[in-house]
Amino acid sequence: MDITYAKTIPLQKIFAVWGITPKPIRNGLDLYACPFNDEQLSNLVVNPTTNTWFDPMTGQTGNGIALVCRYLQSEGVNHTVMDAMRWLRNMVGYPYTTIELPQDMPDYKSMDACFVIRDIAHVSDPTLIRYLEQRGIPFHVARHKLKQVRVRNKQTGKSFIAIGFVNEDGGYAIRNPTIKAHIDIRTISFIRGKIPKPDGVHIFKDSYDYLSIVIMRNGRLFEEDSIILNSMDCLQDMTAYIRNYGYVYLRAWLGNDEQGKTYTALLQSFCTTENLRFETANNSYSDFKDLNDKLSSIYRNR
Repeated sequence: MDITYAKTIPLQKIFAVWGITPKPIRNGLDLYACPFNDEQLSNLVVNPTTNTWFDPMTGQTGNGIALVCRYLQSEGVNHTVMDAMRWLRNMVGYPYTTIELPQDMPDYKSMDACFVIRDIAHVSDPTLIRYLEQRGIPFHVARHKLKQVRVRNKQTGKSFIAIGFVNEDGGYAIRNPTIKAHIDIRTISFIRGKIPKPDGVHIFKDSYDYLSIVIMRNGRLFEEDSIILNSMDCLQDMTAYIRNYGYVYLRAWLGNDEQGKTYTALLQSFCTTENLRFETANNSYSDFKDLNDKLSSIYRNR
């Protein structure tokens, strides 16, 4: 919620949360019992047209944000503008904006519908191990973070093996040298940070980019939370994990290609709406397509 929207919330909705109903008076004004007077002896005059209130006892006037600030102060809790906006978001609510994805995006869900998992195991196939090593991901990392899945194509009846990375709904993002798809529900993977309730959250395109930065940090995990999109169409699913959680900033680690730039811009716009500080880490791998491309280059040149 941003300040612009918060100011448009009708005062009547705010008073309704407190169970206070208006008493119409002259000139189209309404009279409400004061919510920050314990004895409810004073009243506030509300102008529905301008969506402002006036306290005859103190001469104070203001909008909905100022009203909630006064209320929070009377309750003996934090009462900054941000505290008021958080209260409005939780108690009154607002129509959440979604991240509008490009219209030309393929119908990935239909494309994935033919795949089913036959079995799940630890990574052991030599072909998959070489594939991961070419991407700079050593076997000991893959063994702990990834799975080997055998997948059946219901349309062709043929099976193949792939690397699987589990998501939050128990599905898998699957990859091998020729296949990039999902099994079951397509959604994000969430990695909890080292500290509880962190200020920040990191956003990664896929598991390879996430593992790449962990490897380049010598195995050191982030203190903040991380969200792995698994697919760019999962940007919309990501929003539910960020709203109302208390994050202060979002740091994007997306690609440097045109698609990456497009989705980075979408994330930046989302952060503006959600009052999150937006940061991008692309400068740390600006000469490469993405994080895994940088790690792969390091692997080839070592």
